[in-house]
Amino acid sequence: MTHDIAPGTPVLIDVTVQDRDASKDFYAGLFGWGFDEELDPTGHYTYAVQDGRIVAGLRPSAPGQPSVWSLYLHTGDTAATKKAVTSAGGQVVHEGEAPGQGKVLVAADPAGAVVGFWQPTIPWSFHSGSPGSLVWSELNVRDAAAADGFYPGLHGYQGEQIGDGQHFDYVVWSLDGPPRLGRMVMGPDFPAEVPPHWLVYIGVDPQIGTDKLAERAVELGGKLAKEPFDIPAGRAALVADVTGATFAIIDESKRTRR
Repeated sequence: MTHDIAPGTPVLIDVTVQDRDASKDFYAGLFGWGFDEELDPTGHYTYAVQDGRIVAGLRPSAPGQPSVWSLYLHTGDTAATKKAVTSAGGQVVHEGEAPGQGKVLVAADPAGAVVGFWQPTIPWSFHSGSPGSLVWSELNVRDAAAADGFYPGLHGYQGEQIGDGQHFDYVVWSLDGPPRLGRMVMGPDFPAEVPPHWLVYIGVDPQIGTDKLAERAVELGGKLAKEPFDIPAGRAALVADVTGATFAIIDESKRTRR
């Protein structure tokens, strides 16, 4: 239920799409998602569902804007969050309302990454943590101090460095429990034109595996932004969908770090 969601918890991911039908075909073929148009009475927004549970959203991209995946953190009060964001050095990009659904605030954090905040006004249940749904959210930045001051200050996240802090600077953030988010400093292997951004990881069914799912993405019209690779959290790959929105897939059964 909505009142049980701690502020700062990931409660939605969505992707901007240039061709909604093409994107629906891609994600249905890749993850087996269904789509419920009736959840949004405006017809503007499409929710992706898995076994009847919301796992993501699709919304039209603005003219001339690239397709991107976005992360939304829970807030119980977008007005209060707006004040907190600006006080902490962030900038409001957009604020609005989904009639009968909730209120949304989109902001650029002090490190330059865009993040959303979602205040549901109906009982809200976002499914995550299993194949075909969000399993991890990672903030990629160049200014670690700016990010580390913003999110823990906003939501009370506790950070733990799991890298060496220099050659590999990776902090995981927790809210009185297991890690919920990660922050990584982009190294020299990231092209200079790549902006700070949130990267969403969607789980892979171990019976399929990352390599096979990456092949399926290409067969469906997507591209591999990065071939399958191994990290402590599992076997991952970076995929660009049919309109260019990039996300990660990961088979957590291959993790080497618990």
